[in-house]
Amino acid sequence: MFPKEGEFVLGTVQSLFKQGAFITLDEYKGQRGMLHLSEISLKWVRNIRDYVKEGQKVVLLVLRVDPSRGHIDLSLRRVNEAQKKQKLQDVKQEQRSRKIVEMISAELKLKPEEVSEKVSAELLGEYPSLYKGFEAISLDKSVADKLKVPDKWKPKLVEIVCKSIKPPFVEITGFVELTSFEPNGVDVVKESLSRILAAKVDSELAVNYISAPIYRVHVRAKDYKSAERALKEASEAGIAYIRENRGVGEFHREWKKQ
Repeated sequence: MFPKEGEFVLGTVQSLFKQGAFITLDEYKGQRGMLHLSEISLKWVRNIRDYVKEGQKVVLLVLRVDPSRGHIDLSLRRVNEAQKKQKLQDVKQEQRSRKIVEMISAELKLKPEEVSEKVSAELLGEYPSLYKGFEAISLDKSVADKLKVPDKWKPKLVEIVCKSIKPPFVEITGFVELTSFEPNGVDVVKESLSRILAAKVDSELAVNYISAPIYRVHVRAKDYKSAERALKEASEAGIAYIRENRGVGEFHREWKKQ
């Protein structure tokens, strides 16, 4: 099995020579690619060992693949830090997924290949990776109910996934400016803040005082779409109340000091 051109791969530096290095591809057992000297760095490479060493793990871009000759050309210089970080995260998540499958298999006294095949067939139709599917289960256990796997598998699957994966969360912040000129203005502002915290949104809310009349609204949610919706709806609830009581309310996604 060969990687595809344009794919990012994780490899181990096997050996160095004058014009580059040979790299074993960790995800494609038995395959080896070549990293040419010109693809190591944007700078002139005087000493290849300043950039790569035997045994080192590296993230590379697949430039060309010739299955008939068994040639795989790789590049290190065309991989930026964000792409490297993403690839390493993908590999780590894949390893965790395999471990979860092994744990489920051990509990059910089944072969890992059998569990992996059936669970992957279900989750990969809906999610980009097995790990993302497991994340979805950790967020919402009912996801497992929809899987077409033996019912006796599901309790252990949910139990092990929820123990192994902490649900992912995102956090965002916005600001509200609340001003009241009424005699009971302090109470009006306090009630406006209470309306923000009491907003019926599927997220965690927190409000902090910055400096009159500015308050920070912090949201913690399962994804950015939910977080942005919660921030908007909660802020609007507080602003609506203060305006109803002849006050002034404004929302700011970011606050810049004047």
